[in-house]
Amino acid sequence: MSGALSEIGIGLIPRWAVDLHAAALAVLDEDGAISEANRGFAAMFAPNGEAVRLAKPDLSVLKEAAAGADGRIFAGAIVFSSPKGGWDGVSGAIYRVGAGLLVVAEPTASAYPQLNGEIERLSRELEETRRDLTRRNQSLQNALEQIEALKRQDTLTGLANRQCLDERINQEIGRWERYRRPLGLVLMEMDDFGGVNESYGREAGDELLRHVATILGQTVRTTDLVARYGGLEFAVLLPETNEMGALIVAERLRMELESQIILPMVRPLTASFGVAMLLPEEGRQEFCARAGRAVGYSKKNGRNCVTMAGVIGECDQLYQAATNEGTDHV
Repeated sequence: MSGALSEIGIGLIPRWAVDLHAAALAVLDEDGAISEANRGFAAMFAPNGEAVRLAKPDLSVLKEAAAGADGRIFAGAIVFSSPKGGWDGVSGAIYRVGAGLLVVAEPTASAYPQLNGEIERLSRELEETRRDLTRRNQSLQNALEQIEALKRQDTLTGLANRQCLDERINQEIGRWERYRRPLGLVLMEMDDFGGVNESYGREAGDELLRHVATILGQTVRTTDLVARYGGLEFAVLLPETNEMGALIVAERLRMELESQIILPMVRPLTASFGVAMLLPEEGRQEFCARAGRAVGYSKKNGRNCVTMAGVIGECDQLYQAATNEGTDHV
């Protein structure tokens, strides 16, 4: 191939080396022109397919040179020229293979712009892929967090569910054991709610429960936890709240419910309340059980009232009227 390098020939160059970029291989004809070349040589010396020929060392010297055991007849600087007058040099070796001369050189990345451009393109694609992967990972993390939040949420009211409440109580008990700060729990159970579903339908009953959840969420502090404890039961966990503060919260909630007429009902919606303060060496189940016992005491004594749980059942104390001491629990 003594003309332009428009095609990559296969002759003295092994097939496996034709597409190599890491090594520049070329075959010289009798006039010193390139008759065959692999991809590495073409990218380095003839990126646009121009004709290339040997300029140095002198071709006549190469023809007379004695070959070594490996067929090498020259090692050192090799210079090629093009018809446009350009000159390019590289360090390499020339071998006599049969009747032909094979040039072997190791190109540098800066020797051929195409490869540099390909490297830059791949680098940009890699960076974009990394950014896209980061975005996808963030989206996945957000989705997992949303799923985890939904697992801890009551589907009807949007409040925390029983699992979330149990976890928070365990955390607060651990904090109580370290710092001995007061921890209160208010449980409430809706009064006569079975008649609501029978009279107005299940959908109306669900809407009433959502309204109750809204009232609870608007009445307590952001540091408190409001949860749906059961079908008709709700709970309010009160960190950093003493006994009087917990009673005030319960009575405030009782009065807030009692004061509202929620359509389609024509009577106030009421609930029975139980309040418990965490005792030394008490676990979550015992803590919740005492508050639940106080709710039962309220229901047995007229409903729509608040009971403070004692250490034993006989110590439970019923509060029939609203307390007038303060407006904030501490």
